[in-house]
Formats: sequence, C-alpha cells, structure tokens
Amino acid sequence: MENTVESLRLRAKMDSPDQRGGVSMPKRIVKRIKPWADTIAVSMNVSMTLFFYFFDVFYVMPQFLGIFGQAVHFVVSTWIAYNILGNLRACTRTLNSVDTLPPEVLKPAEGEESLWHYCDPCQRTVPPRSWHCKTCSTCILKRDHHCNFVGNCVGHNNQRYFMWFSFYAMIGSALALYDNLLYAHKHGFEFVNLFTMHYLLFVEYLHPGTFDLLWEILIRFILTMNVFAIVFPGVLFISQLVVVRNNSVMYKTADCTYDLGIWNNFGQVLGRRRFWTCLSPDIKSPLSHNGTQWESKGTV
Repeated sequence: MENTVESLRLRAKMDSPDQRGGVSMPKRIVKRIKPWADTIAVSMNVSMTLFFYFFDVFYVMPQFLGIFGQAVHFVVSTWIAYNILGNLRACTRTLNSVDTLPPEVLKPAEGEESLWHYCDPCQRTVPPRSWHCKTCSTCILKRDHHCNFVGNCVGHNNQRYFMWFSFYAMIGSALALYDNLLYAHKHGFEFVNLFTMHYLLFVEYLHPGTFDLLWEILIRFILTMNVFAIVFPGVLFISQLVVVRNNSVMYKTADCTYDLGIWNNFGQVLGRRRFWTCLSPDIKSPLSHNGTQWESKGTV
C-alpha cells in the first residue's frame, strides 16, 4: 500500500501542470500577489464593460441614430452587457474544487484506482484530470487554467461560463469599437491616428494649442482599449474552442485522449442544453457527470 501511494505521488509530480516548464515562484509570493491580481483584473473587466455600455448607448449613438435605431442599439447592447457580466459573475462564483464533491465520491470506484493520482499539497488521492492550483490552494476538477480576469480557476463546473464570457466580451468590444470609430470620424479622427501619438505630441510641443490635446489623448485611449478588449478575449475564446473541440485542457491543448466527438465534447462543457446556453448565463444546463469519471477513446 505504501509503495502504491508513493508511486501516485511521483506520478502526480511528473504530470502536474504546475511542475512543467521551469522554476515556479515561491508559494508565499504567489499567495500574496495572485489575489490582488484577481481583484484588479475582475474590477477592470466590470469597469470597462460598464464604461463602454453607458458611453456608447447614452452618449455616442444618440448622435447618429433616431429613436428606433437607439432602441434597437439599446436592446442589443444591454443583452451583450448582461451576458458579459452574468457569465463573469457565474464563472467567478462557481466552485470547481474537489472539496465540493460529496464524501462518497471522493474515492475511486473499483477498477479505477489507477486513474486517480496523489496530490502532495492536499495529502490525498484526487480524480483524473484534477490538478492542484497554488492560487486556490486546492485541487480543481478538470483544471483548465487559473484566470485572473475571472478571479477563479476555469474547470469542470464553470468552463461554460468562461467560454461565453470571452465570446460576448469580444462581440461587445467589437460593437463598441464600431460605435467609437463613428464618433471619432465625426470629429476628424481616423483609426490610423492611433499610431501617430508621437507626432501629435511633437507638433503640440512646437506649436502649443494646435490640437485639443486632452480630447486627442482620450479618444486614442478609448480606441486602444477597444482594440485590446477585442483581441484578448478573442484569443481566449478561440483557444477555448480548440480545447473543447479536443476535450482537452489549456496546458495540453493537442491532447485528444478524451475526445468523444465534437457534439459530445461540447455537451460535457455546456451541459444538456449545449448551445442554448449562449443565450443567457441563467439557463440551467446540467452537466453529464460530477467531474470524477471521464470516458476516453480507449473506454468508448
């Protein structure tokens, strides 16, 4: 028995994503920095969403649209903002810890002992595809990665919310960029002007008063944040599509061990209602299992 536990410990150290690729930061430093990073990143997400929503809906677009157009824009923007914030909240609050499982399932079923592995920090065996997160200080069911921008580990129970959060953040930012480019163009500012900040400052230095410097800097800042808010969640969303397509995790994207076909793969992440969950984070869509028993190609 002792040899079995020791072999599980050794395999966990070799396979754990936290043990790959170089020297990790000391635990006491990680614990001090990460919670602040989570709080700042989540606050930035909420602040940017609310800023672009109110700025574009109530200030920018009334300058271009009539009553009917404003109403349509308001409905679409509100639905997108609701999905961004709703999925962010659900992703942040949904727990993926192995500790959330009832005691009776915290041990392998007969014949599945070899699939479980030993976690040194938790001092116990944990289900397959579960790995320890130093930030959360616990093992996470099907741990994909720890994301500061949602302040939580992305795993078995909340991957659905993370995927739709990144999707709507990308779509909402693209709509905001279009609105803000219309506004900037109306005032003689083109997209290419984003790359001429040095020229603006140089001319203003030589000939003070040539530009409304505060407005020029502000519009550049807004458009730059718009571009960042499209690219970053866009990359996250595309990476999630690849991960879910292969039924893998972010640190082993190309691993197809658990690939059961695209329909079943998305079903394991999105739940019974699958793509209907795109409409709202409040749609109930039970997952197919509790995160301890994973079918693989070899068992199907």
